[in-house]
Amino acid sequence: MKKVIKISAVLMCACMAAGMAACGGGEASAGEVVVWGGAEDQTLLKQIVKEFKEANPDVTESIKVETQDAWDAQSVVAKDPDAAADVILIPHDQVGIMAQSGLLAEIRDGTAATFASDIKNNNDPKTVQQATYNGKLYGFPLTMDTYIEYYTTNIFPESLESTLLGSVDAMLGANMPNIGTSTEAAAAFGFNIGDGFYFNMGFFAVGCTLYGEDGADVNACNWNNENGMKFMQYAVKNFRQSGKKFKSDDAKNLATAVLNNRLGACISGGWEMQDTFKKATNIKYRTLPTITIDGKELPLIAFSNSKQYVVNNTSEHKGTASRLAAYITSEQNQLRYATERGYYPANKNAQKAPAVADDPFFKVIRAQLDMSVAVPIIPEISRYWEAAKALGSSVYNGSLAGDDASLQSALDKFISDLHSTL
Repeated sequence: MKKVIKISAVLMCACMAAGMAACGGGEASAGEVVVWGGAEDQTLLKQIVKEFKEANPDVTESIKVETQDAWDAQSVVAKDPDAAADVILIPHDQVGIMAQSGLLAEIRDGTAATFASDIKNNNDPKTVQQATYNGKLYGFPLTMDTYIEYYTTNIFPESLESTLLGSVDAMLGANMPNIGTSTEAAAAFGFNIGDGFYFNMGFFAVGCTLYGEDGADVNACNWNNENGMKFMQYAVKNFRQSGKKFKSDDAKNLATAVLNNRLGACISGGWEMQDTFKKATNIKYRTLPTITIDGKELPLIAFSNSKQYVVNNTSEHKGTASRLAAYITSEQNQLRYATERGYYPANKNAQKAPAVADDPFFKVIRAQLDMSVAVPIIPEISRYWEAAKALGSSVYNGSLAGDDASLQSALDKFISDLHSTL
């Protein structure tokens, strides 16, 4: 983010009156506006920025596109806000902690712009909620995502989707073929049990909540109740590394194993179709399978998130930055992110477009989004990830004993870790 060279007095007064992040129109300040995007999105983002400049000749700042992974954005900005971009892409669960730390500009309507109203009127209500912290709006929603089940038809034929592939128990009970000409049998099913983004599935399946029903109560997590114990008992029985048929690893590694017929099915995010599985003919997908507890088949329930463009609160160019963020996340450009990059859009009209609504892959993503829980936005979510990693990893590597007393103690420690100092 480059410091401002000059700014017109009229524009400065208008921005101060409307709230800097809501300022639009008028003579733009000279200087440079920097926007961040993922490495894989650079081509599309640079084209959109070029079109923005052509459509807005009054913008006199130069605009520079830089590569920055969204998942690391919060920590990068926190280290040096002045050196960060003006327009920043983040997952929505970073909104709370960044807003609390004063790193984000509030998005409001102004005399020459309707940023906040447009966001609220045009986007999926879930993404609007995910852009809001303490009643203030901070994000321009771009995409929605969750994770689903992928499988290789070379091991599990598509005809088994409604039976074997719909049940974790059935997959783990299947007779698995050897890998190639080796004597090693392929694993049946996997997900990254050491990642809190996935480990929640079983707890949500049995009715447990994280930070309460709405994800906003820092003191409300009931994973150590009777239902949580039932899932832990299931997990230590079925998700041990020693069991051979279950595999835990980084989600991308699991997807690669499925692609290469070393693993029958795995759980990973929608992004895999534009990455690991791009153009693969042996890969199919479906919503999450069930687990069987107390004789009942309970569907695993995913976490979901959205990607949002936010404006750096230290930016000297909040007006132009907000206009650019609004342009990138417009209905037209969200459709381009959908068709060119495979991301499910946040915009309600874009979701209804035939290219999205009629697409088989997006139908599965939409169905799983409807059976998901949004990652909480409160700053305290930052405590969750390491605590969940420790709990899930101890299940997989066998360091956690399987007796009830040990499981209860581990769950109680998990809850205690969530309440540690932020």
